[in-house]
Amino acid sequence: MENQRIGVCSVCDEPIHYKYPCRCRREKPRVITLCGSTRFKKEFEEVNKNLTLQGNLVISVGVFGHSEGIQLSEQEKQMLDNIHLRKIDMADEIYVINFGGYIGSSTKNEIEYAKATGKEIRYHDEKAVN
Repeated sequence: MENQRIGVCSVCDEPIHYKYPCRCRREKPRVITLCGSTRFKKEFEEVNKNLTLQGNLVISVGVFGHSEGIQLSEQEKQMLDNIHLRKIDMADEIYVINFGGYIGSSTKNEIEYAKATGKEIRYHDEKAVN
């Protein structure tokens, strides 16, 4: 019964299924990629939780090298930096976690990339930026 069609939407002409609304009735959440130093793991988790509870789709860091003491090779660091740029490509905006005003070189590159690709940029600590 879960995948059973129950009709067609009169607005978008998409099939309506028992459990799932049609495309025009699904609200698209804002996609936000988190950027910042991996030394701020707890802060990333808190911001991720808060933004998610506000109804956003949040994309975060996959490896917290600094805070978890993970030794990464230069090749691994470069790969992770490139993956994060793809995450920015997927987003509507980036949210920079800049506690204490700290923005490292990787995060600076991500901000420049986001600017160059027309993404909205928000900072956790706006006062530290201005």
